[in-house]
Amino acid sequence: MRNFTNKREIPFREAELRCQMVFRDLGTCWHIYTPEQFPIVFGTEDDFKFGMSLIAICAMASPGVRILTFELMSNHLHITLAGEELVVKELFRMVRENLQRYLASTGRPLDLSGWDCVPRPISDLNDLRNVIAYNNRNGFLVSHNATPFSYPWGANRFFFNPELRQFHSSSPGKMTVRDIRRMFRTCTLDRFCGTRKIDGYISPVEYCDFVAAEGLFRNGQHYFHKLSRDVESQKSIALEIGEKVFYTDEELYTLVCAKCRKEYNVDAPPQLPRDSKIGLSKLLHFEYNASNQQICRILRLDRFVVDSLFPPRS
Repeated sequence: MRNFTNKREIPFREAELRCQMVFRDLGTCWHIYTPEQFPIVFGTEDDFKFGMSLIAICAMASPGVRILTFELMSNHLHITLAGEELVVKELFRMVRENLQRYLASTGRPLDLSGWDCVPRPISDLNDLRNVIAYNNRNGFLVSHNATPFSYPWGANRFFFNPELRQFHSSSPGKMTVRDIRRMFRTCTLDRFCGTRKIDGYISPVEYCDFVAAEGLFRNGQHYFHKLSRDVESQKSIALEIGEKVFYTDEELYTLVCAKCRKEYNVDAPPQLPRDSKIGLSKLLHFEYNASNQQICRILRLDRFVVDSLFPPRS
């Protein structure tokens, strides 16, 4: 069994300095995202596998680009990467062009002209940490059978998971020229034959810079906190890019308890007076996209009261 306790604990200041150095060495970093309100793009497991290999080939064909993480959802995607702006835009153009060709080849032509992106520059180290955490938890929010550590269509599950990276690195599967030409309908990408694949797609360990991405966090605990506890930063990113992010009961309950202590001087929602619960219910509904069921569970309000405040859509 791997021993996680025998490494020297690095002082906070030293750990932060190391993270800053990694961030500086990356150069300009970007968050690429496509519109959340869009028809289904990846509708089957084969579509997602194609999407995984598509990101891989486009990344490897883009010199100077370093993929830090990415996530594929049914109708949109997120990519966090470092590189020059023109190269980053060209990478996305290549993704969209080949995806358009693939969809047409499967008999599902879809106009992707509106499936566009404006790369958002990352402002500082903390911004980059927040974006990586936001990306890596995005898939599990729409998949009830997944966690940020198991959602399969992205790079999320490889973070601070050396055993999984080793497993993928030892896969005997390799992309053949036939594989690439079948997927991309071109011979211009033949040079990527021999790239390692597993379960029918190119593994993210082949092209994602997990060493740099993990190096942006002080340690695994710091990453886990960003991923699972830093609700406010997730909300701010969602508001900025126009997405609706959803939270688990546990995340919302932790948030509400913090508000109870700070603003009402009580420890938990059951101790709040009714008017205060109504105020918090509006906060949860309008700012955190909480469902009526979640509001009832967390604040212990009657369902009739919550439905009268926020009438369910028929």
